[in-house]
Amino acid sequence: MLKKAMGLALVGLAAGIFVSTTTPAPSLAAPEQTQKVKNTAQLDTLEIDVPAQVTVKEGNEFTVTSSNFAKDQKVNVIKNEDHINISLKDQQLWDQLKHNHKLKTKLVVTIPKITNPNTVKINSRDVTFNAPANVKNFQVDSNGGDVTLNKAKFKKTRIHSANGSVTSNSSQTGKTTVKSESGDVRFLNSNPTNLTIESGSGDVTIHKVTTTKPVKIDSSAGDVAFDQSNLNQVKVDSGSGEIESHDLAAKNLDFNSGSGGVIIDSKKLANYNQVKINSESGDVQVKNAKINHSNINTDGGDLDLQHVSIKHKDNSTD
Repeated sequence: MLKKAMGLALVGLAAGIFVSTTTPAPSLAAPEQTQKVKNTAQLDTLEIDVPAQVTVKEGNEFTVTSSNFAKDQKVNVIKNEDHINISLKDQQLWDQLKHNHKLKTKLVVTIPKITNPNTVKINSRDVTFNAPANVKNFQVDSNGGDVTLNKAKFKKTRIHSANGSVTSNSSQTGKTTVKSESGDVRFLNSNPTNLTIESGSGDVTIHKVTTTKPVKIDSSAGDVAFDQSNLNQVKVDSGSGEIESHDLAAKNLDFNSGSGGVIIDSKKLANYNQVKINSESGDVQVKNAKINHSNINTDGGDLDLQHVSIKHKDNSTD
């Protein structure tokens, strides 16, 4: 037994992974455990596949701290050259995650300032990314939790949330795709390049966002709101929610609403090259705008234009 333990210790040293634990109170829970990983400056890929509330933050060394897991639930940290894999192979816990939103398992991954992985892939419950690492490819699959990005720097972002919210705070997310089945999506003070959002039944908020690339939003049953953003081409398809834009600077707008209203207003005169609005049963209001080309159709609602000048218009109301 002693030889076996010594052998395992030597394997850990060779991989550059060191484990420390804290003494727990008497319970079925395992002690909080911290695993340290050495030589991560040239890290290429970080994969996290753990049913837990995952937080990634910046620190002085690469560590993985797990807490609130059962004694027989072991978080594995494996470093293979420039690849780190953090996982927990426990199907029962994954099944609990799908049905229990109060799961308390936690995982904190600390990344040194010198570590800028090319790829980060996370499959978990809640995800909070607080590290300003420069990441080329960031992917998240959240099973029943929220996804929050704080001052992140990504070249490409793909996020799928089953039934939690997605929030980007002061982040650079590059070419961004977000799919949220039933949670709200919020981009606040963020700068994506291309932005594509697919929302099932949550609201979408775009606040102080700047990009010259196309923005496309498909919302089945939630409201879509733009506020103080500087965009170029915007296309929104809404099944049964409202579409509102306030102080939105853009070149072309294409808003399609099934059963919700459309509001476009600005405190100062806004200039648009082309505005296309199709509203099947909601009212349309445009205020303080100068439009080069307009195509506005309201089948079952009213059209209200206030302080609006249109050079070429093709509008119809039924």
